[in-house]
Amino acid sequence: MAEAPAGQYMNFMELREITQCSNRLQAYLRRKKLLLNFSGPCVRCGVGTIALKQHAVYRVDGQIWRCSNRKCAAKTTIRKYSFFAGSHLSLDTIMHLVYYWTYKYTQLIVRHETRLSRATVVDFFNFCREVCCVVIEEECERIGEPGKVVEIDESKFGKRKFNKGKHVDGVWVFGGIERDSNPPKCFFVTVADRSALISLIKKWILPGTTILSDCWKAYSSLVEEGYIHETVNHSIQLVSDTGVHTNNNFTAGTR
Repeated sequence: MAEAPAGQYMNFMELREITQCSNRLQAYLRRKKLLLNFSGPCVRCGVGTIALKQHAVYRVDGQIWRCSNRKCAAKTTIRKYSFFAGSHLSLDTIMHLVYYWTYKYTQLIVRHETRLSRATVVDFFNFCREVCCVVIEEECERIGEPGKVVEIDESKFGKRKFNKGKHVDGVWVFGGIERDSNPPKCFFVTVADRSALISLIKKWILPGTTILSDCWKAYSSLVEEGYIHETVNHSIQLVSDTGVHTNNNFTAGTR
């Protein structure tokens, strides 16, 4: 089966086709550098060669990287140093779980399709979120430029005190993403309080960028800082700094 062209996302039919055969799935994951290829001369004995071998003990994957020299005990699981390491789930199950999480399937549907427990699905979905947070934090970069649009937002992550009211005990998270960038360009940082957001914008977003934000009053100084600023009231409509209201299209605003 031909793989999806570059820039296009795999659909469910393509996923099923790839995951039906474990050897095909492993080969696909190695091509995508999601599984490492440990083949080559054995550095432990210097005589044998590391290659994939069938191994009944590793029932989940059925294979292991092992030295061809019978006197050498060098062996490595196929998941070593990978996203899949440490999980007891099969590779095809993990691939399906990632697909379901990416496309926001409900946990009820996922449990029905996979026959997994609620705890397993919840744990894996949380793991996916943690991986995304780590990637975003490690790949933060300055974004935007004149002619580019960057969407920013802030939110407080935590829990309500005593599970009542609107007050949330937690940490403020601030981020932005550059529209139409491929691969996506973004930044993601935690802040002690929202009073530092303007300085963070100047640190992470280049001057001349069009910034799209909510209607928080502190953002009103962005034009003086060298940005084009547009605001959106999520419950009503978009408002530019010229005061012009638009329903669907963004109106560039300057003061």
